[in-house]
Amino acid sequence: MTARKKTPAERTSLVLALGGGGAPGLAHIGVLQVLEENDIPVRAIAGTSIGAEIGAFAASGMPINDLAAIAQAFDWKQTLQLFMPDLPTGGLVSGINIVDFLEGWLGVQQIQDLAMGYVAIATDLESGEQVVIDRGHLVDAVRASISVPGLIAPHSSGQRLLTDGGVVNPLPFDVARARFGGPVVAVAVHGAARNRSPQPQPAPQWPVRARQLLDQAWMARAQGLRTWLETQLGNHTQNAGKKPSWTTRRVLDRVLNITEAEIVRLRAAINPPDLMLTPDVGHIGPIEFYRAKDAIAAGRRVAEANLPDLLRLLNTDQAQHRVPDRMP
Repeated sequence: MTARKKTPAERTSLVLALGGGGAPGLAHIGVLQVLEENDIPVRAIAGTSIGAEIGAFAASGMPINDLAAIAQAFDWKQTLQLFMPDLPTGGLVSGINIVDFLEGWLGVQQIQDLAMGYVAIATDLESGEQVVIDRGHLVDAVRASISVPGLIAPHSSGQRLLTDGGVVNPLPFDVARARFGGPVVAVAVHGAARNRSPQPQPAPQWPVRARQLLDQAWMARAQGLRTWLETQLGNHTQNAGKKPSWTTRRVLDRVLNITEAEIVRLRAAINPPDLMLTPDVGHIGPIEFYRAKDAIAAGRRVAEANLPDLLRLLNTDQAQHRVPDRMP
């Protein structure tokens, strides 16, 4: 059987798979900036969680530098407003504030009307199946894909209850190729890819910000959040300079990282990306969205370091399907 010849568009553009991982995923913006600056076009994006969110902004036609400006304008107070616990069933956060934020920028665009190919990955909470969202309201697709279990409540879509796509596919390079062809470039920011040590350490300014937050008058009405912050601040003060202990939360996070790594490895053994980029974002916590500048810079560095390979992919008639020696 002869290999299918690439169309002119496929020979001169890339398909991106943008992975999940929370705030470290803002590195996707830096990768997109470098691609644009070097006239490397992207014709489609498949995204999981934060990758679905960044991909939605890019596919909507928003200039990448405008997206970078929005991300870098975020401070820790705005981050807190998005993730303010309102204790719905199924998560600490209902996601209402997140949807308001997304709709303020993305409006009511439909996926099938976008100029760029786009799909978001979610998980059917009841069946456990992967759900590839390729039609309908763009914000709804993002909201479903970012429903981090235990943090953001699942999202109702028709007869399904959807949760974060990272549960079944943290880095959807296989979906990207199946839907849009190649060459496929994957950007990995999931826990196992970014954390070479088991747990990122808090940013040096975190204790100061936490104390400022505890001094806010409205904090008296959020007793659960106050208790959590006081506990975290106490643990940070007590354990400063010490090796982190294996708390229940840390064990669960590590188990999740191991599971994600195995999912990515198994999927790559069957249908790997043509190039895997792994930004150095292990120092950024999952909800530290106020550290966009650091994350974007990390994305730029990894894209610039791999620029020769990115350019080479545009000029190959048959992208190499090789399993990397070590999957994150």
